[in-house]
Amino acid sequence: MTFLKKTVLLPFAIATAAISAQAMADDPITHTIQLEAVVPTDDFHVLPSDPSWIGNTQVLSYNPNTKKLTSLVKQFSVKNKAGGIKAQLLAPAVITSGADQIQLDVNFNNTNVTIDPVEAVSKDEAASGKVVDLKIIPKKTVGKDYVPGKYTGNVQLSFEAQIPPPPATGD
Repeated sequence: MTFLKKTVLLPFAIATAAISAQAMADDPITHTIQLEAVVPTDDFHVLPSDPSWIGNTQVLSYNPNTKKLTSLVKQFSVKNKAGGIKAQLLAPAVITSGADQIQLDVNFNNTNVTIDPVEAVSKDEAASGKVVDLKIIPKKTVGKDYVPGKYTGNVQLSFEAQIPPPPATGD
């Protein structure tokens, strides 16, 4: 390119770059941040100690050497000033891959939780509040390996405050 062409074209190139930069500076960049907050009553709550994992898929990793799946262990803060806390599964705890399934044991505060309500936190434990473990443990049939596949599912837990009945009145 000759010196004359460089001299004549250079101002146009600079002006074009300046206009492009100006156009980019005028376009706003927006973000939407979704927020949620749960403020429990001081009388009753069952909340994950670290709520960042709730709502996100939790991976039960497979160890090819031991041929076992890892368990999930998470902590919950619990409290009930009036009595104990009952826990129950809302559906059987399983993960499935097609027709194959893996049963899961669910323990809350070292209590086996099933579809039938069970006291998982006693009145004494719940009165002042404490942190307890939730454990989801894949079961394995003795002498059998897991059938290969991509297993998915969810565990649905329900917690209920046990409230003692009012004292009987003498009629």
